[in-house]
Amino acid sequence: MPLVRNVVRTNLYRDSMRLMQVTEEAKKLHGVLDASVVMGTSTNKELLLAVGLMTDEGMAASASDMVIAVSLEGEGRLEEVLRAVDGLLAGGREGGSSRYSDLGAALAATPDAGLALVSIPGEHVRPVVTQLLDRGIHVHLFSDHVSVEDEVFLKKRALEKGLLLLGPGAGTSIIGGKAIAFANAVGRGRIGLVAAAGTGLQEVSVLLDRVGVGVSQGLGVGGGDVKDSVGGMMSLASIDALEEDPGTDIICLVGKPPGKETARKITERMASGKKKYVLCLLGSESAAPPGVHVAASLHSAAALCARLSGGRADTRFREELMPTVDGLLSAAADIHRLLEPGQKYVRGLYTGGTLTFESLLILRELVGDVMSNAPLEGRLKLRDPHRSTGHTLVDMGEEEFTAGRAHPMIDPTVRKLRLVEEAADPEVCCVAMDFVLGYGSNPDPAGAMLDSIRKARGAAGGRRLPILAYVCGTERDPQVLSAQVRKLEDEGVAVARSNAEMAVLAALVASRGAVDRTTLERVVGRMLHGEGD
Repeated sequence: MPLVRNVVRTNLYRDSMRLMQVTEEAKKLHGVLDASVVMGTSTNKELLLAVGLMTDEGMAASASDMVIAVSLEGEGRLEEVLRAVDGLLAGGREGGSSRYSDLGAALAATPDAGLALVSIPGEHVRPVVTQLLDRGIHVHLFSDHVSVEDEVFLKKRALEKGLLLLGPGAGTSIIGGKAIAFANAVGRGRIGLVAAAGTGLQEVSVLLDRVGVGVSQGLGVGGGDVKDSVGGMMSLASIDALEEDPGTDIICLVGKPPGKETARKITERMASGKKKYVLCLLGSESAAPPGVHVAASLHSAAALCARLSGGRADTRFREELMPTVDGLLSAAADIHRLLEPGQKYVRGLYTGGTLTFESLLILRELVGDVMSNAPLEGRLKLRDPHRSTGHTLVDMGEEEFTAGRAHPMIDPTVRKLRLVEEAADPEVCCVAMDFVLGYGSNPDPAGAMLDSIRKARGAAGGRRLPILAYVCGTERDPQVLSAQVRKLEDEGVAVARSNAEMAVLAALVASRGAVDRTTLERVVGRMLHGEGD
């Protein structure tokens, strides 16, 4: 019988990435059957309970305490395992990187630094970023939970010094051909991307890469930048920078709905520009200014960029990434023909927030109301983000799932458990999931879910459980796009060519293809073909 033990280290903090690394190493220790090293947040306690690693000692931990939870072959191994885990937590130099006692020491050791990536708790951002800006260093600010007051202060300071402050909450950038944070390995080219949406930048860049169109620069400005409280300061500064960049011919801005005044500033700036523009503000009702092509989805934004690029790129996009209405209906029929009558609801378990939002927009047009923890309307917000009802899409990157844990693009634990729970609901007709590749993501996101996919099918109790997937990535990503797709398809997962295509397929499965033909043609045209700009 395995022995489960929790040891609490009071007031000891390590970031979620480090704890995930320590957890994986702890699982390899002799005598350890399972292990998890986490902060004592309520989310983490629930997960430890769900996987059988919780004891009363761990339950009593606070959010500022660290919990070392282990399942052992025998009691005699505990002290040895704890010594090993403490050694891992103490850590040293990792992967050849250097460690410094403070920011001043790091700056002294790297006097030629031009860009800093900052990922620290939001309440500590202001003094750190101020010091970097005062040294003339551009900043990519990955941190979230930064106050609006601090964001405005820091962005004004950056503009005064002629610098870019990308973020806060900037998950992705591509600068000088280098992937920053969660970015993918895409080719260099003449499309400049400005993104108030991390996975939005990833989706557009990878779809373009598949048809041979590259990115000059991808500047992730953070979702808060396009709110009227911030006024699009870095969106406008990024547009200005790309206007002056001789390597950029087309500028594409992607994001969620902006503030009205900010939208006006952005569209006016684009209309006065010298270059070609594509504007994709998901769910926005903004009219297209003269000379600006407006896209209704990330897929359509990529289609318009390929069209403006002309030549072979436009042809390849039409041939490879523009499904027909009849083709989509046929693919959906292959999936839904074996469903039972009571299976009628779509469940989406997403790691990308912008991909969730895009899918919500598409499903709303084809099946009606969809519940979410990040809904399109307040009335559609889940009462409990851990419990689905009706059609439901869950953004698992929201705070309620990530407090004290690594982002689900890195750590799939929460999604693995949720998938099995959804499968047990007899009213579920299909589950849709995104798999986001890139340098910052899990080294094998598809492989990490395979065991849970098998368990989910067992939990379905003999019912067919279609699983739809979209893999956002390229062949040059560390995880390799084709290898990830193959793993999923070998498990019987239906893999779509884009997130928008997956959303359309999910809607057609749920409706058994009984969507008004005119409506379907309009949605496919706007969301997958780039029509109606």
